[in-house]
Amino acid sequence: MGRAGGRPDDPRLTEAFTRQWDLIVAGVDALDDARFAASSALPGWTTADLVAHCARSGGALARALIDTSPTPAAGAGAGRGEARASDASVANAVEYLGGVGARAEAIADTARSDAAGMSPHDLRSLLRSAVAASRGALMAATADQPSGQAAWDRVVTSPGGPIRLGDFVVTRCVEGVVHGLDLGLTPDREALRVVTRTLVDLLAARAPGRSVEVRVPPFAAAQVVEGPRHTRGTPPNVVEADPVAFVAVAAGRLDWSAALADGRVTASGERSDLRPYLPLL
Repeated sequence: MGRAGGRPDDPRLTEAFTRQWDLIVAGVDALDDARFAASSALPGWTTADLVAHCARSGGALARALIDTSPTPAAGAGAGRGEARASDASVANAVEYLGGVGARAEAIADTARSDAAGMSPHDLRSLLRSAVAASRGALMAATADQPSGQAAWDRVVTSPGGPIRLGDFVVTRCVEGVVHGLDLGLTPDREALRVVTRTLVDLLAARAPGRSVEVRVPPFAAAQVVEGPRHTRGTPPNVVEADPVAFVAVAAGRLDWSAALADGRVTASGERSDLRPYLPLL
């Protein structure tokens, strides 16, 4: 079975994507025109830049599904030169997200270029159309697959290279939740669940080990960081966070020390300082 970030594809993945991005469209529609020229939560980005980036990110599924030829699912007969979901060259969600930092400068430049000369009305329309196109393309791709697995295993082309469709949808949920927070929006619960689990997987890949227990109730938990493995009783090294705080810290929107100070993240034990591995994105 194809997996996103080491986990089976989520049965509510389409719902998570759709609800989170609809929330972003509604939030941007509600912004005053003056807000677009103001600085956003991202240093060096205006709100217009952020909305333009959301339009590109939210529309990426449509481009991947409409602008590329269908690729056989895992186990299907792939022709010469065609990627398969089982190929080592095909990324999963964790691998894709692990490379986002290296593309950060180019992403920012593209966002500014996309926003240049566009009015708030134009940007709202651009975002609305992009999200609608991705929703429609995703629904069409999964319509004839009741289990969804064959559709999820289809390999598409993303900005980070070949990736399974299921994993690419997960990355769009991550983008939607993180940039929704940048816009001051409370995430959809289903999307937040998908994103929390994926970022915990990314942390485990970034800091492999069994010496620190990371808990993000009610959605995820993992053991990370090299060192003595805990086997019984109360773990000596524990990090616990609420999901929104964990996503904010992982995405570099919330400083580790500030998160500890306000109690949204707690850390106990000599190995529980995760700053060497943060941010993840």
